[in-house]
Amino acid sequence: MMLDTVVAALANVTVVDEIEVPAAASSLDFLRAVYADPNQPISRRIRCAVAALPFEHPKLAVTAVVSGEGFAAKLEEARARAAKAICFQKVEVLKEID
Repeated sequence: MMLDTVVAALANVTVVDEIEVPAAASSLDFLRAVYADPNQPISRRIRCAVAALPFEHPKLAVTAVVSGEGFAAKLEEARARAAKAICFQKVEVLKEID
């Protein structure tokens, strides 16, 4: 009968939702286990790889350390130094043109 064939086929199907990770595994370990498991659907593996990506390869960032003076004070000091660096040379006029 058709029902017996379906039941027999379902008995041979492996469950892909079972992932084996140690009890003390972190969430990142779990994501790694899912995306490394070839029995998982590719869409699930890709989602887990994307979710784990920022923790496996962090972005480089620039941080500024400003003392207690604050950013505005540092900016004013830099502007004052830049103003001192600008020097104008005297130019002698040899002959005036009428």
